[in-house]
Amino acid sequence: MTVAPPTPAERFADILWYLAQAVVTRSAFGLSQPLINLIVTRIRDAKQAFARLAARIEAGTYAPRRRASTPPRPPAVQKPRPPPNPLARKFGWLLPLVPAAVASRGHLENLLRNPEMAALLAAAPGSLRRPIRSLCWMLRVEPPAILALPRKPRPPRPPQDKPPRPRREPLPPYYPPTPPEAPAWMHGMPRLTRWPKGISSPRHRPPKTA
Repeated sequence: MTVAPPTPAERFADILWYLAQAVVTRSAFGLSQPLINLIVTRIRDAKQAFARLAARIEAGTYAPRRRASTPPRPPAVQKPRPPPNPLARKFGWLLPLVPAAVASRGHLENLLRNPEMAALLAAAPGSLRRPIRSLCWMLRVEPPAILALPRKPRPPRPPQDKPPRPRREPLPPYYPPTPPEAPAWMHGMPRLTRWPKGISSPRHRPPKTA
């Protein structure tokens, strides 16, 4: 009797079960119990969400949610930011806390390359995005491109309160004034060949004495 290979959903559940066991054993190595509970809860939520969606997809009862078009809401009052999530640290934050999670990381990478798993993700990318990306973030695994987050629309620019600057007109070209025309009686006068006494010629200035 041949045993059927496990489905992608079963393999995913096994990976998360092993990962949760690796987290629990870190209590003997200094990891606090409240932090262990937070991590195990995160893993369990991802496991249950994926199992529910995979069962609906395999049964043919899955239907993506349709977002109803609603009028834009008025701007809400700015609320204080919640405290940062101790689990949402940096990419691959679980690996330094639980070194044994490296094995789950390798199994998850192989599972995401499986054609059956890729077909399952393609059937419901919007619904499977959150549990898969949450697990990839904690194990430092690049999520598939089909689970990429949609780009947020760029908010419109607020109206400008200041009037636009007036455009500077180019200045007209500058022409130096023409010298006045000499009187009529100066026309035809002979050119000086000798400068008056006390005035030196600009061409032959006397040398400066120290």
